[in-house]
Amino acid sequence: MLKTLGDRLPDGRWFSSAAERNKGPIADVLRGVLPARGLVLEVASGTGQHVVHFARAFPSLTWQPSDVDAELRKAIALRVAEEALANLLPPLELDVRKASWPLASADAIVCLNMLHVAPWPACDALIRGAARLLPPGAALYLYGPYRRRGR
Repeated sequence: MLKTLGDRLPDGRWFSSAAERNKGPIADVLRGVLPARGLVLEVASGTGQHVVHFARAFPSLTWQPSDVDAELRKAIALRVAEEALANLLPPLELDVRKASWPLASADAIVCLNMLHVAPWPACDALIRGAARLLPPGAALYLYGPYRRRGR
């Protein structure tokens, strides 16, 4: 999985050209769906590029990155420390397939580029976990290359 993520930088962080290209357009869409204030959980934060960009773009929201992979969490932690943004928390270990998540609630959940590579039980678990964490009407924002056979 890490090999498809992007490039490993000498300092231990990961870099994805795709994340760099799409972080702005995704943030533009998020402006219309996120609450004005609160905690946003990013599931499967990967390189951490998106969550850092979003923390800068939405300073009134607190951003909680997460990832199942320990190596990625270390790389995300490097980005979080480097940025030193007050609204960007250290990454949590989160395996969506586990019944217990490390948060009791969130005001929104963002999950980018996970569903198209995850096994179906992880997709189902993400939806079930989001239903437990989010208040009624809150956003679960999903993004990825979902086209199949050109559709």
